[in-house]
Amino acid sequence: MADEDLELELLKLRKLARLQRLMTSKKSQPKQKDPMEILSKMLVGRARDVLKAAEAQYPLATRKVVEALAKFIEEGKIKEPINGYALYKLFLDLGMPVRMPIRIYYEKKGERKPLSELFKED
Repeated sequence: MADEDLELELLKLRKLARLQRLMTSKKSQPKQKDPMEILSKMLVGRARDVLKAAEAQYPLATRKVVEALAKFIEEGKIKEPINGYALYKLFLDLGMPVRMPIRIYYEKKGERKPLSELFKED
C-alpha cells in the first residue's frame, strides 16, 4: 500500500512540475503585437488610403513592408508620423507602383459632377 501511495504522489508531483513548466514558458513568451496596429498609429493623411491600395495590389509584399515598418517604429528608428506621399514614395522605391484611384470633379451651375459626366453630355 505504501508503495502505491508513493507512486501516486510521484505522479502528482511530476504532473505538477510539468504544469509549472508550461505556465512559466507561457509567461516568458512576449505578446506579439499586430504590425498593422503599430503602423496604423503612425499613419496620417492619405497614408491609410495608400496602404489600403497597396494591400489590394501587392498583398504579400505589403505585409512584409508593414512588418518592417512596425519593427522600425518599435525600435525607435521611425519617430515621425508617416504621410501618404512618404508611404507612396516608399512603395515606388521598392518597385511597387501603387495605382491610386483618381477622381476629377468640375462644377457647373453650382453642381459638383465627375469629369466623366462632362464627356457623356457631349
